[in-house]
Amino acid sequence: MSRTLKFAALYPKHLDVNGDHGNLLVLQKRLQWRDVKADVLPVIKVQNFAEFDFILLGHGTNDAWAEVLKLDPELLSRVADFSRAGKPVMAISSGYEHLIQELEPAKAQHYEHVSEFREINGVVGYLNTDVVLPEVRTIGQTLLTLLHGPLLAKNPELADKIISDAGWCDVGETNNQINSVDELAKASRRIAFED
Repeated sequence: MSRTLKFAALYPKHLDVNGDHGNLLVLQKRLQWRDVKADVLPVIKVQNFAEFDFILLGHGTNDAWAEVLKLDPELLSRVADFSRAGKPVMAISSGYEHLIQELEPAKAQHYEHVSEFREINGVVGYLNTDVVLPEVRTIGQTLLTLLHGPLLAKNPELADKIISDAGWCDVGETNNQINSVDELAKASRRIAFED
C-alpha cells in the first residue's frame, strides 16, 4: 500500500481515560513493521470522516461525554454512519455504550459493578464497569468492547484481525519485532491472572 492510512483519535483529551488511544499506536506500529504507513490524528469536531480509514471512540467520564456531545451533538451518528459503511471502528467502554445506541435499538443496562481481568473468547483485558453488554463483540468491522485501555497491545491477534479485515496488508508476514512483541503480549496475558 503506497498511501498513508489515517486513524482518527476522537476527542483525545476527553475520551482516553485509560490510555484507550494506545490501541491506535499498536495498529500504527504493527503496520509500520509491515511497511505500511499510518498517521494517528487527534480529531475534534470533524464534519466528515470520509478521509479516515479507522476511528477510535475511547472511554470518558460522564462529564467528558456531556462536554463532547454539547460541542459535537452529531458525533455518534456520524461514527455510526462510518461503521454502517463498512469501515473499521473501535469503541471502548463508554464509547461502546454510547455508540451501540446508534447502531441498534438497544440500551445498555446497569447492574453490579465489576472490576477484574477477564478472558473472553481468547481476548484478555480489564473490565471495570456496571454496564451489562457483551464484553467484546463485532458488528461488521466495528469492534465494541467493555475492556479498558490499550487492549490491542495485550491481544495482537485482535490487532492483526482489524488490519487483515480492513485489507491494509497481509498479516501472515511477520518479523523479529512482531514476534518479540507478540511474545511479550502472551506473557502479559498470562501474568494478568496470576495472584
